[in-house]
Amino acid sequence: MWPRRVAERALALVAAALLLARPLVAQAPDTVLTLVDARALLQQRSPEYRAALASADAAGENVWSAWGSIIPSVTLQANFSRNEFTTRTYVDPAGPSIELEEPITDVSKSAYQALVFNWQVFQGGSQIFDISAAKSQARAADLGAVARLVQLQSQLETQYFEALKQQQLARLSRELLDARRRDLELTQARFRIAAVDQTAVLQAEIEVGRQELEVLRADQALDAARRELSVMIGLEEDVAYELRDTAAIFDPTTLDPLRLGRMARESNPELARLDAEVDAQNRSLWSARGSWLPRISLALSLSRSENIGEEGSLFELTPRNTGNNLSLSFSWPLLSGFEKKWRTGQASARLQEARHNQVAGLLEVDKEVRSAFEALVAGYQAVQLQERNVALARESVRLTTERYRIGAASYIELQQATSQATQSERGLIDARYEFMKTVARLQGAVGRPIVVRR
Repeated sequence: MWPRRVAERALALVAAALLLARPLVAQAPDTVLTLVDARALLQQRSPEYRAALASADAAGENVWSAWGSIIPSVTLQANFSRNEFTTRTYVDPAGPSIELEEPITDVSKSAYQALVFNWQVFQGGSQIFDISAAKSQARAADLGAVARLVQLQSQLETQYFEALKQQQLARLSRELLDARRRDLELTQARFRIAAVDQTAVLQAEIEVGRQELEVLRADQALDAARRELSVMIGLEEDVAYELRDTAAIFDPTTLDPLRLGRMARESNPELARLDAEVDAQNRSLWSARGSWLPRISLALSLSRSENIGEEGSLFELTPRNTGNNLSLSFSWPLLSGFEKKWRTGQASARLQEARHNQVAGLLEVDKEVRSAFEALVAGYQAVQLQERNVALARESVRLTTERYRIGAASYIELQQATSQATQSERGLIDARYEFMKTVARLQGAVGRPIVVRR
């Protein structure tokens, strides 16, 4: 790997490391899978990221090919030949073909060895620009691998919080099932003292059965979310783990959207990749323009040869005849159809395409940052409202339960209060983890973690 590309690759990997909240270390999945562990496993096992690295390595090898075009080519040649022939007829000067009385048989041998140097001294400057273009393409490929890692990390965090949300919903479903069973026990106790009729007991039993179905559905949703997460980070499906709640809700109004946009322009690896693509296409255009200029080449040949008689060895390694040849050639293809015009036009069009992609990428990142910030502000407000609703709903359930216990409320009123509380609890869980998903999307657009001032 070319030394400069090694340095660029190291910088790219450092940039990827900066995207992690903690250093990446190889950790086997335990009973608890943290977000940091998931990030580390993603970088080690993700086939999409490994494929991006392989593509970057392939692009790096093109630098060697470009450098090889400016150094001389050296060819070692060796030829050993044996020719045996028999003459039975000859043509008489008078015209007729005459057959010899005794056929003439002869054998000839020859040995030839040469060392040939060819050097394309000047090709209109294309070689130099090809080297620069190959380096820019290699840098773009490295940044593409980093951009793919950032994208995968954003998707990973989104899926991690989705699985965590399903885990919390499953926990809530079990807690609600316990609450419905307690309500059934209370209703049965009141039925035994004739405080309620059989209908209330049946309704309580129906609520228990309905909540048991909700637990089953929540467990299925949790399994599906974990399976998707396992596939994303490359874990075996039979690996059992729990997720740790890392949802940290903060006030996003402390962030400056304009500053986030500037950070994205500086840190987003996809924008850096597009910049490198523009640079590579610009240098390729200059390489194409070099096809209009003359060509100068130098050739040197050092050879040895000898014709050997029939008694001599076929593989003669020290022929006695020597020859040295040096040539300097100049050529200028003035007219070759429209090939040069076609090549230059193609390179110019690709440069324009790369520039338009650069502008489009910049606008897309600005849009993503702005949209994610606005969604973050709305999500924070939703969390606050849901927390207030949950507090009110819990108090309503507590008061209605006490009233139901003493016979001042019906089971229908208790059922309505618990349903409102259930909806509020689920709404709060949804709001919290949708907030964290938006944070992951915003960090993916910016290209690095967002530091929040507390």
